[in-house]
Amino acid sequence: MEQRIQRFARVFRAIFVAAFVLSPVIVATLWFSGGEVLLGDGGSTTIIGLVRDNVSLDAAHAPAFPLPWSQRWLGLAVSLIPLGPTMLCLWWLARLFGLFTAGEIFTGNTVKYIRRTGWTMLAGVILMPIHEALLTLVLTIHNPPGERLITISLESGDARDLLVAGIIILVSWIMDEGRKLRETDELTV
Repeated sequence: MEQRIQRFARVFRAIFVAAFVLSPVIVATLWFSGGEVLLGDGGSTTIIGLVRDNVSLDAAHAPAFPLPWSQRWLGLAVSLIPLGPTMLCLWWLARLFGLFTAGEIFTGNTVKYIRRTGWTMLAGVILMPIHEALLTLVLTIHNPPGERLITISLESGDARDLLVAGIIILVSWIMDEGRKLRETDELTV
């Protein structure tokens, strides 16, 4: 059983490490290429959807493509707001699955990385309205006065993400209590 866990953990660790390395490259490529490199002709108009699914821009306020370089740099900077927590979660998960690969399953270190993943996810959800507000401002910054926007929205996905983060934190707490009980039993003769 432990070998199977280690085998699966090795695969997931590789996925998390690859995602950690590739996610900033993909985001930077999207902003600097305007979407054409990854999406082909006409791809630049979908960059809004790829960077943030729910940026609320109607056709009247949508930016003109291709985006000026200043706007691309600002967009990349704003994209670091959700990218940071995402990369940190991927890092914690890579570390966690590295411990699973080494055969550590119910230890203080595994609980620590599970808890950190939950808190980082929670921070990411809290930062999303700031990201959305700044992204809509960046995308409409070259619009004429009166047509620049700052929008914030709350969606069911945000509530779901908050719930998942809370569950992960709760699971880490329960695992930690179980670990403490097991260690107490092991010390009792």
